[in-house]
Amino acid sequence: MNTAGKILTTLIAMLLFVTPLSAQTVKLANGEWAPYQSESLKENGFISQFVKEIFEGEGYQVEFVFLPWKRGFEDTKKGQLDGSFLWSKNSEREESFLYSDPVISLSSSIFQRVDKPISWQNLSDLSKYKIGGVVGYSYVTDDLEKQGVLKVQRIAKPDGNYKKLAAGRLDGVLEDTDVGYEAVNRLGLSGKIEPNKKPLSTREYYVIISKNSPRAQELVDAFNKGLAKALASGKLKQYREASNKGEYKKP
Repeated sequence: MNTAGKILTTLIAMLLFVTPLSAQTVKLANGEWAPYQSESLKENGFISQFVKEIFEGEGYQVEFVFLPWKRGFEDTKKGQLDGSFLWSKNSEREESFLYSDPVISLSSSIFQRVDKPISWQNLSDLSKYKIGGVVGYSYVTDDLEKQGVLKVQRIAKPDGNYKKLAAGRLDGVLEDTDVGYEAVNRLGLSGKIEPNKKPLSTREYYVIISKNSPRAQELVDAFNKGLAKALASGKLKQYREASNKGEYKKP
């Protein structure tokens, strides 16, 4: 065989090796939602790590594409990316996406001072407290706020609420529980501020796969298979506890 023939044979062999691998790559839109997913965190956050390891366990390679949430959603909807995460379920999204089984149940909480816990049974009981929130954020208390039953002191940036709470200028702060843990750890307020033991609300979140992906059902089936094994192993609980302790924060 001449030199040209050897080169051609080598190139064909390389293509045969690479093609199956590239066909098993899953492209997922990712976004900034610390502590679950973020380019600024180790492993891109504990949920990113969890999702990636599930797909890898089923024989796929994962490529994260970090985009603004709206663009990532639209690119995935068009089929330019295979899927995205984390998303809650609604009828409008179900028209364009297949949903995985639930990946994680997220709660919202009232963060309080450790030395001054809040006592409540019904949401209306919070009316006797000074409660902080963020402009533009939606909370389970929104209807009560609109009715004038509850007044939420809203500011532009969430970190300011925790500082006000630590200083005694607020009694509580409305926040997604894990997001609140991340802020408390980052601001050095661990041991001073904690979530109230009674959550405000809970909601399940999913990986969504575009119906325009030619492998949509295949990817959902593979992910669900791996998800069941990963949840049974306790891996998510382990990662979540590590995240709440600040272990995904980069030096």
